Amino acid sequence: MRSVFLGSIIAISVWACSGPKSQSNEETKEPTQEAAAPATAEEARVFFKAPEDGATVSSPVFVEMGVVGMQVEPAGEVKEGFGHHHILINQEYWPTGEVIPASDTTIHFGKGQTNTSLELAPGEYTISLQFADGVHSSYGPDMAASIKVTVK
Repeated sequence: MRSVFLGSIIAISVWACSGPKSQSNEETKEPTQEAAAPATAEEARVFFKAPEDGATVSSPVFVEMGVVGMQVEPAGEVKEGFGHHHILINQEYWPTGEVIPASDTTIHFGKGQTNTSLELAPGEYTISLQFADGVHSSYGPDMAASIKVTVK
């Protein structure tokens, strides 16, 4: 009698779990694992927290850098979804896959820094953020952002 009862419970459970569902995730708007996944490379971007585009500033110029869809990590190891910031002065972006050299106009933040102060002479500038991997290989124009500022 006990084995008949257990067999019935198991049969009912299998039947209940295997029946067709009346609504899909799309119809019910339930979140799926795919929807909850972290941002993909297509969604990732860098942005300026400060200064604002078109701002008139004085030197030193405080710059705060942001990124979404990727994580900031010090230079060294190449890992998917990680990188660090570079600032390009009077340049829009660095070509995809090319190593960004360190210079007065291509500034590395290989320790994972997200802000800095730039000493700039009076004038008009294009300041660009460029995200790159652990060995400074550029993620290209999709991971770059530019603003224009006037230093007084």
